[in-house]
Amino acid sequence: MKKQKLAVIFAALLTMAGFSSCLNSEDDGITEIPDYAEVNMSSFGSVSFNSMYGWVCVPDKSLTTAPESDLAYIAYRYEDADLQSIMSGTSTSKNLPVTLLQDPVYLKRLDCLSTALPEETKTVSIYPLGENDALVWGNNKYLILGPTIFLKKGTTSENLSTELANHRLSLYYLSNEDDETAKTLKLYLRYEIAGIGGSTTEETDDKENWASDYNIQYTRLSYVNLQPMISMYKSTHSGEDPEKVTVEYEYTSSSIPTITNKQTKTVTYNLYTETSSNN
Repeated sequence: MKKQKLAVIFAALLTMAGFSSCLNSEDDGITEIPDYAEVNMSSFGSVSFNSMYGWVCVPDKSLTTAPESDLAYIAYRYEDADLQSIMSGTSTSKNLPVTLLQDPVYLKRLDCLSTALPEETKTVSIYPLGENDALVWGNNKYLILGPTIFLKKGTTSENLSTELANHRLSLYYLSNEDDETAKTLKLYLRYEIAGIGGSTTEETDDKENWASDYNIQYTRLSYVNLQPMISMYKSTHSGEDPEKVTVEYEYTSSSIPTITNKQTKTVTYNLYTETSSNN
């Protein structure tokens, strides 16, 4: 059986040049693979997944939980002959029968705002984003990000949902900040923790005594729909399409977050174009 390790390590999947290159040489006609897929729910309530590779994953069993967002990380098994029928055009359908190897992990949808950025005294640093901590999904439909945030000490799997409700990641798009010459759409990623920050609170002092309570690093798999921002970009820049998207964020390399000592950094990701080798 060809098999891809199923640990949810964001960068490992994002750097896949192609699914076949990440599989071992074992070949018994069955392949296991991880995927980021768009959730598709029928009028009858059945759920399938539009793969990032172009086919539609149809699970052989009903899901035990309801979908929580439009994108999910899934791991599944399929028969090579079924995929070959799709890729060769022998099959008239793109539906690929699959067996899910774990429950889907639903990505967090990020709000994208066109308002002014929040005050710097209210935003908290994240851990540095790498060049491989993002993926442009589909024909520039979604941008998937893997920012690492800081949860409060004592957070466990039992109280994770409650703790995550206190953490907010937001994207901002200000069209006047675009680099039109470089055909670059610029986004700003900002992170806030409920009850932390603000010009009148002790959280902004040099000591930042609150920070040591937030020492659990957690990668928050997230996504944003790029289409509204691309439409705004084209409207502002004479109908031209962007070729890149940049994300500016505030970070720390420390093991705990900061407000007063955070720095800004910008990472750049290529969008798909008609001449793109990735298209």
